[in-house]
Amino acid sequence: MAAAEAVLIQAGIQSGLIDQRQLADLQIQAKRARKPALDYITQAGRFPTMALYRALAIIKKLPFVERKDLDIDLSLVKKFPQNTLERKHFIPAYYQGNLVMVLTNPDDRSPQELSKRILNQVSDLVVSDTGLVDGIIERAFSHTNNANVDAIGFFNKLMKECYLRHVTDMHFEPEEMGMKIRLRVDGKMSEYERPVSLGLRDPLVSRIKVLASLDIAEANMAQDGGFSYRVSDWDLDDVDMRVATIPTRWGERITIRILGQDTADLSLAQLGMPKTILSSFQAAISKPYGIILVTGPTGSGKSTTLYAALRELDSDNLNILTVEDPIEQVIDNISQVQVSEKVSFAKALRSFLRHDPDVMLVGEIRDKETADTALKAAMTGHLVLSTLHTNDAAGAINRLVDIGCPRYLVSSTLIGVVAQRLVRRLCPHCKTAYQASEQEQKTLNNEETQLTLQKPNGCAQCLGSGYRGRVGLYETLWLNDDLERLIAEGASEAELVASSKKSGSYYRLWQDAKNKVYEGLTSIDEVMHLYQG
Repeated sequence: MAAAEAVLIQAGIQSGLIDQRQLADLQIQAKRARKPALDYITQAGRFPTMALYRALAIIKKLPFVERKDLDIDLSLVKKFPQNTLERKHFIPAYYQGNLVMVLTNPDDRSPQELSKRILNQVSDLVVSDTGLVDGIIERAFSHTNNANVDAIGFFNKLMKECYLRHVTDMHFEPEEMGMKIRLRVDGKMSEYERPVSLGLRDPLVSRIKVLASLDIAEANMAQDGGFSYRVSDWDLDDVDMRVATIPTRWGERITIRILGQDTADLSLAQLGMPKTILSSFQAAISKPYGIILVTGPTGSGKSTTLYAALRELDSDNLNILTVEDPIEQVIDNISQVQVSEKVSFAKALRSFLRHDPDVMLVGEIRDKETADTALKAAMTGHLVLSTLHTNDAAGAINRLVDIGCPRYLVSSTLIGVVAQRLVRRLCPHCKTAYQASEQEQKTLNNEETQLTLQKPNGCAQCLGSGYRGRVGLYETLWLNDDLERLIAEGASEAELVASSKKSGSYYRLWQDAKNKVYEGLTSIDEVMHLYQG
């Protein structure tokens, strides 16, 4: 059988996952509701049950494994009686080339004896979560389990896991023998430990398509939709989700973006902006007119920054209108418009001008019409906030010109540009100090003094990744008289950068990245993609 609840709770206390002062109250609540105490404990601490199994493995000094660590041979699993595997919660697998018994109860050594008797081979022991073990057993014996398929319950349980793990995207990827689910956490993909059996695959796809109001009879065409979902049995707010499907060889692949996850209440001060950038940005959004652009690749946190900026404004005394695709967060006292086939960014902007606006947010400038309308709105006495896809702040100016905006219009309306990236934040519970190597000191342009940096280690708190959450890296370019003149005269990007550096109005991404490495907020490996020598 799996590890007892009391054993897991004790492991959670020892690892710092569970606050012992709250434990008694949570256990009482669970008893009154006639539900497992772990449900209340994991929800209160917002961590998955897998974290407790990892903590237990650390205490027992056994390796903890995830799906990506194992080579699963279903024919090997089928050599064991199904009822024995389900009763004792273990599976045979290969780990680092060696046969192992994957346990959920490290105190139960009987699987080793079964390995000797059934496989005539000695096996090592590793620990994993019940979700992985149960999922593999279900897949191995799926032909006998199809009658027990519960797509509704499975999806609800998956949504609980997404909440506990701070997931931003879910990927449902069909395979010949079922479906693989991958989750994006802190920008990195990881495989959900419980695979989907062949019998559950199609019902799960249908469940998601019904929720998203998609055509469940159409499986050979890409579809897009969305829905709001509230996890049953848990007192959580509705979560908005965007859904996209596309046919593949083994069935329909589905991607779900969870909107506004963990960012709905963030202020500008909580984003990780350096003080100089924060004060300049706050001053910029306080101006009565002009346009401010936030740039960066997809998933770099541009929308989060703009929403935080809107929350800084006095919406009681300002008329604020937004046009977005999609609306990711709902903000009080602000009129938010969703882009559709009938309402484009440009059409919405033109309509906004007849609604007496003070501030307008445009989700993204994609074409000349939207850019031209936004700049003219900024020129006629309105503050406009928007995003662009460029690699750096200076590139936004030439991007607007390339779209077709006149240089005089760009130079006279643009207040400034903020470029940003997101990097993973080191787990405060397990990050480890070390002396930087010569190459690292050279990279950081600090070869005179010995640097002490921080690196990831991995613990139950961060699910072994060494990172927990993300922090923003920022670059800013604020316009001044010299830059306005250079833009109007057609100066190159290099000339704009040189002038802004000379005047001190340009703060580079790499500078912010180095500072956050020095502060121990992130590791040097996380920021190396920004290094340009």
